[in-house]
Amino acid sequence: MTARSMEMFERAGKVFSGGVNHNARLYEPYPIFVEKAKGRYIWDLDGNRYTDYWMGHMALILGHSPSVVTGPLKIQVGRGTHYGMGSRLAVELGEEVRRAVPCSEMLRFCNTGAEATMYLVRLARGYTGRKTVIKMAGGWHGYNTELNRGVHTPFDRPEGAGILDVEQAHLKTVRFNDLDAARKAVNSSRHDVAAIFLEPVLGAGGCIPADKDYLKGLRELADGSGALLAFDEIITGFRVALGGAQSLYGVTPDLASFGKIVGGGLPIGLVCGNKEILSLADPSRKQGFVSIGGGTFSENPLTMTAGLATLKHLRKNAGTIYSRLDKLGGQLRSEVDAAFAEGRVEAHTTGLGSLFLTHFGISPRSAEDAVKERGDIARRYALFLMSRGVFILPSHAGGISTCHTGDDIKSLVQKSREFGDLDSTTSAK
Repeated sequence: MTARSMEMFERAGKVFSGGVNHNARLYEPYPIFVEKAKGRYIWDLDGNRYTDYWMGHMALILGHSPSVVTGPLKIQVGRGTHYGMGSRLAVELGEEVRRAVPCSEMLRFCNTGAEATMYLVRLARGYTGRKTVIKMAGGWHGYNTELNRGVHTPFDRPEGAGILDVEQAHLKTVRFNDLDAARKAVNSSRHDVAAIFLEPVLGAGGCIPADKDYLKGLRELADGSGALLAFDEIITGFRVALGGAQSLYGVTPDLASFGKIVGGGLPIGLVCGNKEILSLADPSRKQGFVSIGGGTFSENPLTMTAGLATLKHLRKNAGTIYSRLDKLGGQLRSEVDAAFAEGRVEAHTTGLGSLFLTHFGISPRSAEDAVKERGDIARRYALFLMSRGVFILPSHAGGISTCHTGDDIKSLVQKSREFGDLDSTTSAK
């Protein structure tokens, strides 16, 4: 069924370390290679069509190559692909972000989410004059050195060789959705906590939403200790609500990082927050300057065009888009679990809004819980779905786009039921 993808993976292994350019894209027996994508579908090299729920790392809320984005992009290519200077497009996209996101009094663009989280930490330390950053176990904030720890079990070490202990000496990792753990970490740091940093929906750690009282408690804890509260909204930003999870939960952080959807399908990152904090990045400052750079391709006109078209469309249609995505997401989560229950399979689908991830054998509230699931079943489930024309990246969360329909959800539910019936090892027995 996917012979050409297998051949291409063999070729890729001779060019790229591991045969991939992003670790998440490597899965057994080999990853499929995409030839084209449109709407809710992707096609592999063998011509197989899949209903896609990975959606470009969940960055494509409007689906693949939506005309509302590709139309302006075609025009912009003729006007220039890279300026290396400021443009009207960047200002207008920044204004769209400010209009929607509660904490975004001021912002700076960069090229990736990993850059944005790196700059966020630097701003927090520069503003508070403190060193310690508290992050959550299972929290993924990109491959920047300081935060690349505690993503996978056992959650107490760097994610790979080459990272020095001294580079993460002022990072503490605590359990997600556990306010007491955060409080103990703050108290043990003796007034040296610069920021409490977390994803409002724990992404790589299991697509687990934060409890509302937990976020409110962290806000109070930060205020009481003099630390900043910072959200990583690279996944949740403009997906769970127009203003991100902070607007949905009603908890406003001091700083936040965004990416994915803001770029409209092209590379982007941004850090935003309180004006007093972001003003430290003003290169004309004489004192207290925090260097957050930006990169050669920051505010690239193609990305600015795609992002601007996407955010304008979301704002103008927010009332219908988000209610519909919430409905489809809720339907998927409840009906997939019900379908598995019919076959006496213990499955719990977590998520928020249009985000989802099905777990087997557990109902997690933290990354420590999520690692206890039957990962072998989860991998077989993803491969079974691929063989039936549905793509969900193994062991990763999925996202619904505006191109998906109720019939797509019903089809996924039915295929989940078929998997439960065929794979006897998933049985609760």
